[in-house]
Amino acid sequence: NLAHAYQNYGVAYCFTSSIKDRGISKSKEYSQEYMDSLKQDLDETDLDTSDEVSVKTPNIIFVQLESFFDPKLVKGVEFSSNPTPNFDRIRSEYSSGYLSVPCFGAGTANTEFECITAMNLDFFGPGEYPYKTVLQKTSCESVAFDLKELGYGAHAIHNNEGTFYDRHKVFSQLGFDTFTPIEYMYNVERNPTGWCKDKILIGEIEKNLNSTDGPDFIYTISGQGHGAYPDFEYYCSQVSEMDQFIQNLVFALNRRKEPTVLIMYGDHLPGFSWEAADMKNNSLFQTQYVVWNNLGLPIVHRTVEAYQLASYVLEMLDIHEGTMVRYHQGYLTGQIGDKQQYLDDMKLLEYDILYGKHDIYEGNSPFQATNLHMGIDPIEVTKVVYEEPDLLIFGENFNEYSKVFLGDKQLETTYVWPELILGRDVARDTYRKEKDTLSVKQVGKDKVPLGEAQIRLP
Repeated sequence: NLAHAYQNYGVAYCFTSSIKDRGISKSKEYSQEYMDSLKQDLDETDLDTSDEVSVKTPNIIFVQLESFFDPKLVKGVEFSSNPTPNFDRIRSEYSSGYLSVPCFGAGTANTEFECITAMNLDFFGPGEYPYKTVLQKTSCESVAFDLKELGYGAHAIHNNEGTFYDRHKVFSQLGFDTFTPIEYMYNVERNPTGWCKDKILIGEIEKNLNSTDGPDFIYTISGQGHGAYPDFEYYCSQVSEMDQFIQNLVFALNRRKEPTVLIMYGDHLPGFSWEAADMKNNSLFQTQYVVWNNLGLPIVHRTVEAYQLASYVLEMLDIHEGTMVRYHQGYLTGQIGDKQQYLDDMKLLEYDILYGKHDIYEGNSPFQATNLHMGIDPIEVTKVVYEEPDLLIFGENFNEYSKVFLGDKQLETTYVWPELILGRDVARDTYRKEKDTLSVKQVGKDKVPLGEAQIRLP
């Protein structure tokens, strides 16, 4: 938690560390010979269990729940009713356990980074967000890239602004085909502190599942549980609503009758002034996860690291695509027995993939940034009518984030309904001069256009 670090160690030290100490340092063991040997070991790792899972490629859906955990784990707190009855029931009926995460109180993107890339954040600089550093310009092996090798579509969803943590840039480096942020959602309902309620995500997940004919990998990032909180009681009320969302999502997926695995977990604990001793599990860096599925997978209760979670679930499915995935599966199945060697070689792999010579890929990284498509429903302009002083823009799938532009200038825009928006106060001479530059773009609070509507005029 950067805020806590600055309080504990001072501005000068923390600021200097954040500037000078970034990325992963090069280990003295790093060499082509060592990486070739490590690659050979990975290739020889016996992970195939073939007959244990009848469906090789089910839909795989991650739901990363903002600041979500069981409030009953806080010592000395009493509740008038159970805030998480659905999550408790699902955890008892399916594989579940504690998830060790790299942050407390904040830092969603770093838990996300570990879950998507299977990389350990401990090897990076203190307080570093790889989304803000190396992934700005470097493509990285990820679960999305790995599963696309098996024919999966790869989608990301977040009911918050798409530019938060630069996800609109980073998700292409991580292999996603589509990204649906809040700027591409409809009928947004917000909680008392202004965050979008998570129930909107059910329709978005189903929309993504309907967008392809094959299996889908969907990484969903929730936002309702975000701080700051007026008090703990308010936080628990949000957790209770998120718990109902969990139940409704399971019902919706069950109705589809498609082979599906749903992994749900909290990204970090909420930012209250707690100590580890205040928690029944004696940790501020553990949330909980559950692996709901309709495949009849065996029930296992185990604590795993966030960077192991995808590998752990894919091992259940007999899926072994990807260097990092296979590496963690080797450790989780007991084929890599020495924990220190496991960590040391993990650091070498991460350095080679992100900063080194890609020796693990025989010198050439196979991963290239995708042409990330924003949203699922295409936003289109089909008709433009000028009624001085306003422009009437007719089309499809507009929402409150749709803004009219003439050239680079954003006009005052009024959203009427999904087929109509108004560009306000446009002088006739201005429209005549600039009409060929007319566009409609999706723009959030930070004023960064995320995508441009297709203009389809007769």
